[in-house]
Amino acid sequence: MPVSAGTFKATKWLLWLAAFGVVACVVSFLWIDYPLTAWVRGHDTHPRGWNFALAFFEYGTGIEPWRWTGTVVLATGTLVTWYTPRWHRFAKTWLFVTLSHFITVNVMMWCKHFTGRVRPHDWHVGAAWRQHGGSFPSGHITLIGSLIVPLAVIYPRARIPALIFLGFVGCARIAVAAHWASDVFSGVALVALVTWVCAELVHPLRWPDR
Repeated sequence: MPVSAGTFKATKWLLWLAAFGVVACVVSFLWIDYPLTAWVRGHDTHPRGWNFALAFFEYGTGIEPWRWTGTVVLATGTLVTWYTPRWHRFAKTWLFVTLSHFITVNVMMWCKHFTGRVRPHDWHVGAAWRQHGGSFPSGHITLIGSLIVPLAVIYPRARIPALIFLGFVGCARIAVAAHWASDVFSGVALVALVTWVCAELVHPLRWPDR
């Protein structure tokens, strides 16, 4: 990450993204989730194509074959840049991305555990929550988003491509009936909010030269 400390100041857009995610999640839960899922399950949405395209990004971002790949790589990068004098100015940026990713992933996993929402392809009738499922929020959105959204903070020009990419991931997960629309939007809100908090915490830290 060839960006030195103190470059992630413009984060207000993250709050707007989080607010959008929350509102869209509520709207989807109230009016969109079930009709959209019924439509997806009743039509050929070409799930093989969506899954094939998504597989490239799963391996590219470390979701497969091990979901903690991103955390290990980022934590290693943080330590290496901290203890290597010529790279020390990059350590704060690495720390920002590492915390954003690690915290988001952990919050996502606990939310899945406590909500227990059944995935659309496993749901038929009756209750969808507290059924030992793992649908809410979307793991793909949070795992991938917690990598690309912090990078979009560091590299502002990457903001639009990052959001488009995140939209593709969300559409792919809905198209294969792996997630409800509200799962996707809640993941977006979680990523944006945690990234904003981490930026606010890390940016003012005093970072002494080594």
